[in-house]
Amino acid sequence: MVKRFRFGLFVVAALSLTLCFASTGMSAAPSGEPIVIGYAGMVLSPGTRPCMAIQKLAVQEINDAGGVLGRPLKYVIADNKGATSLTVEGTRRLLMEDKAKFIFVEGRTEICLAAQENAAAMFKDYPHIMIFNGPMGSELTARIVDEYEKYKFCFRDWDPEPAHYPQMRYYFGKTWPVMFKKAQGRKIRLAMLWEDLEWTKQWRDGIDYMDMPPWEEMMKKEFNIDVVYSKAVKPRGTMYLPLFQQIAGEKADVILYISSWFTDTESFVKQWADSAARDIPVNLYGGVAQTSDFWQLTGGKALGVVTSYTECNLALTDKTIPFVEMAVKHKIPTQIHVHLAYADIYFIKKVIENAGGVDDIDKLIKAMETTETTYSLGKMAYEQKRVKPYFHSKVRIDLSDPLNKTIPGAFIQPMAQFQEGGKIQYLGASCEENEDIFKRVGAGTAKDFVYPADLRK
Repeated sequence: MVKRFRFGLFVVAALSLTLCFASTGMSAAPSGEPIVIGYAGMVLSPGTRPCMAIQKLAVQEINDAGGVLGRPLKYVIADNKGATSLTVEGTRRLLMEDKAKFIFVEGRTEICLAAQENAAAMFKDYPHIMIFNGPMGSELTARIVDEYEKYKFCFRDWDPEPAHYPQMRYYFGKTWPVMFKKAQGRKIRLAMLWEDLEWTKQWRDGIDYMDMPPWEEMMKKEFNIDVVYSKAVKPRGTMYLPLFQQIAGEKADVILYISSWFTDTESFVKQWADSAARDIPVNLYGGVAQTSDFWQLTGGKALGVVTSYTECNLALTDKTIPFVEMAVKHKIPTQIHVHLAYADIYFIKKVIENAGGVDDIDKLIKAMETTETTYSLGKMAYEQKRVKPYFHSKVRIDLSDPLNKTIPGAFIQPMAQFQEGGKIQYLGASCEENEDIFKRVGAGTAKDFVYPADLRK
């Protein structure tokens, strides 16, 4: 009788535990062989470290919710120390030793090209998906059109250089004339600095096979902008003060730095604020200026700087504010590529589910090509049309008119200015197709721009 009573208690306890799990929404712990996701990048880089941190967090979230098809994800990092050779070595180790099914490579075109070639040679024996986290070099995806069978496993979670032409046409042609009021009635005098890496070369030289002019030529012919200074500079360690002296001598109206997460924009801005060019507005293209941390990094000398800004409190999608709040809570800066890195993990989850697992690489590739999700800055999907160099890059451009049109809501990029006390003043969207979204969330317009000298007053 006692044994039967104890058995009854066991059944009641088990039933109660089951009901408890059901009522609280908890999922059973994933089991079985882990699905390995690897990242090859520089652990100490302010650009790649946040990507690794946010992806590790996403993996933990998914595992806590039951994994993917009942299996856990495992996240492995290969530190490339910023070197191409160590990237190749790291991706080989991720494939051969860790059995990774998905590998991310940090966003420098030069590094990604080397990793891509090595992975293509190993693909037959180690089938996998390779995702380039943030690079823009057209070669990475243009070659997939020419040699699909060799490179079909490669995807870019960002867009190639040509995809930025429609955005900049809108920004230079419509936004700048409103912002830089002091140049009204004459040409805007522009000083350009270029991060001297592979990804800026096509903008400097033009893209012959796509009939896309160099940016300087486009600005002069289409937007009444006179490029009075242009120089390619090292991404880190440049002494900017002599350059600012030259720019001031050219009486520029604005300084545009084509920068990325590898650029020492914090040093650039500190030197600008103490230079002869301090009253000339600065517009940064990309990098660590995209979050509030930049104000502290520059000791407040970022006053007046204009940048894309992605630590935003705007409901651009239903995921924007929750993502930013979560990242800030964990002290992870939310630059554009960090948004993408987090979205990539949940995209992979859906890809695996759509493919029914990871054992059939052709099904995985097909699922990568056809899956679509919503993330914090828009839509995550890959271009399916075999058009160079957009194929297998993140969807952004309307290919019916690739020089002039983006797809509404595909990538919603806020532009902003650091104003008094580090306050962020939004200046609107970076492309015409997303203007309605910014009007809906009340984000401000280019009319809210204030000259740096006036802010210091």
